[in-house]
Amino acid sequence: MLLISCSKIDNNTPKQYVRIMGKGSWGYNDEKGNVIIPLGKYKFLNPLDEKGMILAELNNKHGYIDIHENIIVPFDYDDINLFSQDLACVKKDNKYGFVDRNGKIVIPIQFEDETYFQKTGLALVEKNKLYGFINKQGKEIIPIIYQNANEGTVDSLVSLNKKGKWAIFDSFGKQKSDFIYDEIALTNINIDGESESTFWKNGLILVRKNKQIAYLDKNLKEVIPFGKYNNGERFNTNRIAIVSKNHKYGIIDEFGKERVKLEYDTIEHPEESYHESEIFVAKKGSNLVLLDEHGKKIYDKIKDFSFDYCRINKKIEKIYHVQDLNGKYGAVDTKGKLIIPVIYDEFQDFESNYNAIVKYKGKFGLINSDNRTTYPIENESIYSVNRKDLDYYVIKRNNKYGVIDKNLKPILNFDFQDLSPCFYDTKNRFIAKQNDKFGVIDRAGKIIIPFEYSEMSNWVEYGPGENYHFVTKDSKHGLITREGKTVIPVIYNSLFYDSDKIIILSKNGKYGVVTIQNKQIIPFAYEKIYLEPSLFSKKKETEFYVLKNGKYSIINDKNEVIKSDISKNEVENKFSYYYN
Repeated sequence: MLLISCSKIDNNTPKQYVRIMGKGSWGYNDEKGNVIIPLGKYKFLNPLDEKGMILAELNNKHGYIDIHENIIVPFDYDDINLFSQDLACVKKDNKYGFVDRNGKIVIPIQFEDETYFQKTGLALVEKNKLYGFINKQGKEIIPIIYQNANEGTVDSLVSLNKKGKWAIFDSFGKQKSDFIYDEIALTNINIDGESESTFWKNGLILVRKNKQIAYLDKNLKEVIPFGKYNNGERFNTNRIAIVSKNHKYGIIDEFGKERVKLEYDTIEHPEESYHESEIFVAKKGSNLVLLDEHGKKIYDKIKDFSFDYCRINKKIEKIYHVQDLNGKYGAVDTKGKLIIPVIYDEFQDFESNYNAIVKYKGKFGLINSDNRTTYPIENESIYSVNRKDLDYYVIKRNNKYGVIDKNLKPILNFDFQDLSPCFYDTKNRFIAKQNDKFGVIDRAGKIIIPFEYSEMSNWVEYGPGENYHFVTKDSKHGLITREGKTVIPVIYNSLFYDSDKIIILSKNGKYGVVTIQNKQIIPFAYEKIYLEPSLFSKKKETEFYVLKNGKYSIINDKNEVIKSDISKNEVENKFSYYYN
């Protein structure tokens, strides 16, 4: 891993340095590859900061050095943080304090948790399990006497808790409210791409008291008084919030105006790509309504919706798939304009591609974002392996399969009874079927494995891995490689795969066990072999239940008898679920 850092060193012109990682150590080279800080010494080196200092770990201690390995903050500490407001929090003997950029301890090591100085010039500290705030000189601006405390990273306000109630203070230590609140909410805000926390910069401060809510402005004036709403959420980055009263939901702005009337059964932010979306989805009865990030209606009277991206006017734009109350699908843009009519039985995602798979009147085809049919809607099926990295479509038409590329040009003609991309090479190989026989071909149609098998496995979750196919020919079973080379001859009456070390085979009424390399583990000497699949077995030693000369016993993988005279009922009851 190479990470590039820039810094002014020795007042010369800026030089470029490359942070390098070795086995358990870090170092630095210059832009020409010359070693500046060799590997093998420092367990960790951070990138150069804006003052040319490097956080480093040496012999399980932490400090700061410059690019020439001059020690600036000595390696005396069990941990050390990045500088904030030109002070860094250090840890020693499970206590915390602060050093400056000269390595001098400017705030004694005495606190019980790590902390940082925020833009307000304050740091939240804990001592004797109580909380308060200090300034950069270590002076207690708010005494360390409170049961709990919170701070906004971009606010001039902090909150403190005394005897279970919260109050608001400013960054100069002045108390701005009484200790009357059960909650004073912090919320997230994005500033210049950085996630920060705030009490009021999103709009208003949400407070709770005696099971009621109110909203305050930055001067702590009640803009929305207690009792007006039963419940409410924090204001979001668009300066609006969801509120409810008498089980009806709406949206208000920072002036108390109802952007969305309280007429919905629920309003919430839907999940989008594993995070909460800025838009809203409201529900009234069985109908859903999409609202944009400002509370403006996008589309209504729908049953369901989902997020997607497609190419509109050569740009990738967000759209919403919508399903109407009759189960039909279409799409709208973020302004609510209907771009795909709500007429389709199925409508798969564009995923930033030019085309999407649709089903209409029982047939499949492709459309673009203008709803123009780009591939005829007259096929029994269409699918793609990976829409995000689209390469081709597999199509079934008139009971024959073929393949077209993402530009809708033919790759494989409609000559096959079946086509499945090989798991181990989905771009270039397919398991194909012709004349009721399976084989493997590449995307140019070249035969890799001849069409001679009545069955051929693709990868399955607990299958033989990416190098093999289980195959059946003339009702016999075996194993071949991805190039068609025989591993286990196709001569066995039955084959049960448990793991690469255990494959149970039968031939001429006798059972045995081999590995995936066809190495014999248990000889073919038994009338039956049962095995509890390794997925479910909790036993350390593999045990096989075997039948020989009409008697059941248990053997290990060395063919040694562990227990004999097992009753027939015990074996059949135990394994009836797994085997016929």
